[in-house]
Amino acid sequence: MNSSNGHADIRTRKILFVTNSESGQANTILAMANEASRRPHVDVHIASFPVLERRVKKLSPKLNFHPLDGEDMLEVLRAQGVLERDLPHPPTTKSFAAYGKNLVTVMVCWEGKSYLRIYQSVKKVIEELNPAVVVIDFLLNPAIDACYSLNREFVMSSPNNPLDVSKAHQPWLKGFWYYPTMGTGLPFPVPWRDLPSNVLASIVLIWKMVLSPEVKGLVKYRNAHGLPGRLPMESAPTRAIHVICPGVRETEFPLVIPDNLGLYGPIVLDKAPVEDSDPGLNRWLNRGKTVLMCMGTHFFYSESQVKAVINGFLSAVPDSSNVQFLWKVSDKSRFEDLLEEALKDPRDGDRFKIFEWLEADPTSIMKHPNVVAWIHHGGANSYLEGAL
Repeated sequence: MNSSNGHADIRTRKILFVTNSESGQANTILAMANEASRRPHVDVHIASFPVLERRVKKLSPKLNFHPLDGEDMLEVLRAQGVLERDLPHPPTTKSFAAYGKNLVTVMVCWEGKSYLRIYQSVKKVIEELNPAVVVIDFLLNPAIDACYSLNREFVMSSPNNPLDVSKAHQPWLKGFWYYPTMGTGLPFPVPWRDLPSNVLASIVLIWKMVLSPEVKGLVKYRNAHGLPGRLPMESAPTRAIHVICPGVRETEFPLVIPDNLGLYGPIVLDKAPVEDSDPGLNRWLNRGKTVLMCMGTHFFYSESQVKAVINGFLSAVPDSSNVQFLWKVSDKSRFEDLLEEALKDPRDGDRFKIFEWLEADPTSIMKHPNVVAWIHHGGANSYLEGAL
């Protein structure tokens, strides 16, 4: 149908992104949503928990935010007495049973009533907007259930590495023995002597994700309220569901990439240069070569770890060097006395700049020519940001 000016009448398309609010899950979603909002004839909407609204509004006025009814993952975990500092453990098969329990607590943190509230909230947003496409955070099971119940086509977004998404698609069940199970710290290729413990770790994880009381209870509640089958997370995405993954084949394990898994390279927000977002930090970076260390939002140091980082840097870099250390410590205030004592030499103190929060985004900082190394916690987002 032609408009009065002779041009084709182009209909604006709505895209709905549905995500958890935690940075590790939301970052790639926000990057895609922000990029989509810059395209013509696209109306972009984001549905998430209220805590993410401020970040979305700050990102772009073109992004429409829809708060979901319910508590976000971190709120629920804290209410259950599970703190972020309780989740880390040494990389070893000996502690894997406890890790599997923690992982289940995170993956199925919502009990039945809360799960159903989120499901109904997502369903309502979809029905009101009638979007052309829905993009869902891979771990937000209530949203996936909502799309299934409405018979809506959707796309999944996973910030994790491709192997985490495609283990079930690997030939000869390689996903469960050939690659190191997460949390074990085993090398790749897995040595023959470690194969039994690697398989055992994989079995423990699968068992907890399928047969633990928390999972079975949630499945039973869902089924009783009209949601059939098991949790969406318990089965690999069918080949009819496309999965967006910020992977690069050259930087991943050797694996078979299923047809429905798209590797799109690093998916990161386009941030302001460090000289614009934090001029003071930019001047400090201009002084000399810099090592950046940022272990992620949910990492909390112990006193021994803080001492180890400081001593490690000072012992590795000679006094005559101009190399400096930029360090994000989320709970820096806990270590003020320790830091003052460890860096009492003015020369040492001058070489360290320690923040609880970085005003400039790490990707912007890394683009500064003096940043020569990037130390991070190994998360998929950080790994790919470093690859940029």
